[in-house]
Amino acid sequence: MARRHGFTLVEALIVLVVVSLTLLIALPKFSDAVAQSNLTSARTKVTSLYASARSSAASSGRTAWVHFAGDRVYVTATPRRKLPTAGNSQDTLTPPEDVYTQYGVDVTSDKDSIKIDPAGLGRDSAFILLTKGSRVDTVRISRYGRVQK
Repeated sequence: MARRHGFTLVEALIVLVVVSLTLLIALPKFSDAVAQSNLTSARTKVTSLYASARSSAASSGRTAWVHFAGDRVYVTATPRRKLPTAGNSQDTLTPPEDVYTQYGVDVTSDKDSIKIDPAGLGRDSAFILLTKGSRVDTVRISRYGRVQK
């Protein structure tokens, strides 16, 4: 009698069931980890844009602003270095970063912009709420520019 090599249908189905059950157990935890990672990345993005604004204000001696327009965050500085064009008196220092497109995180701020004076010190406090599904993270910026996570 010749030996047959391979697996029976029953063995293949058992392996398929075991792998499926393992995935059902692991998948929710994996998606939670991805959501938390995206939330952390969004918080880091907002914090780094604020740090960029402070650095730019201190190095250029101009007033910098961090703007929140929906889920977009960007940095501008005044006065404009070149002659104003079409009534625009600001230099845009960073392109608008769409945090929702990048990380799937909604950004809500109690202010539409935060002012940083030419010395690099913050002049406005802000409370920024980052949400992804049921997960929430916050960034608090004190009146003097300290960032608290």
